[in-house]
Amino acid sequence: MSYIPSRPKRQRPDFSLAVINIVFLLLLFYLATGRLITHGELMTDVPLTQHLPLEHLPRPLLLVTADGSLFLDGAPVSLDVLPGAARKAAENTEFLNILAERTVQADDFVDLLARISTANVPVRIVTLKAQGQSAGKVP
Repeated sequence: MSYIPSRPKRQRPDFSLAVINIVFLLLLFYLATGRLITHGELMTDVPLTQHLPLEHLPRPLLLVTADGSLFLDGAPVSLDVLPGAARKAAENTEFLNILAERTVQADDFVDLLARISTANVPVRIVTLKAQGQSAGKVP
């Protein structure tokens, strides 16, 4: 028999309660502040294309009209020969500049960009702001 009392087992601290408290406080914070993004962050400026003389625009320029017609530096070009023509036009420059009318369908424009990307030609989208007007905000 031992007369020395045994050492009491030391309990390890439980940190899960502290983690739960922090998560609960974060939840309360986000509920109290409302939304994480404000309405103004969802707004974007819509580019506005205006008729300008072609000599003032950067070269090489691919003009996309609302009816789907394509003009590369003023010359009409078909969709089939566009990748090769775009590669040839942009071989001495950094980018192929693209100017599309405001009413061009987004799906058609994305398809056009995908077709140009098959030729490994970097593109830059050219937008123009109407004179005398500020760009409008669209939600």
